[in-house]
Amino acid sequence: MLELRQSFETEHFADGYDATVLAEVLPVSTPIRVQGEPVDLELPGWIWTAMAACYAVFFAGLIAATGHDGEAIFALVISIGYALIYFGTAGQMFGLRRPARRSLFARGLGPLQTWTGPMDARAVAAQILSVPACLAFFGVAIAIIRFTLPA
Repeated sequence: MLELRQSFETEHFADGYDATVLAEVLPVSTPIRVQGEPVDLELPGWIWTAMAACYAVFFAGLIAATGHDGEAIFALVISIGYALIYFGTAGQMFGLRRPARRSLFARGLGPLQTWTGPMDARAVAAQILSVPACLAFFGVAIAIIRFTLPA
């Protein structure tokens, strides 16, 4: 590890500065100010509620269709557990440092700024909820097929 550090200190950076010169100018004890990372998810709560409802419909449909089989119930319980862990972990991580105020998009006052340009609420909802809505449709379709076909 020491050799790696020494070889790194003698390398030149792309803009022409030598690492040893920078170490003399900027001592290690000098704190470097960095811009804080925004923690606002910028999405209104109704999108998260709609996503959770879609997953609930999906799992309810699968339970209705395959609830008579022990192995299927076991697999569904594990899948539901993973979904709860996914949403629960994200909720807990977001709750550690709440933003001071909600974004303009979450308050309905402006578009969502993305890397490819601004998006309105309908476009954001379509992109975020398309997969969960298809899963909900799939769960309902499986339940309908199960109950309309003869046993």
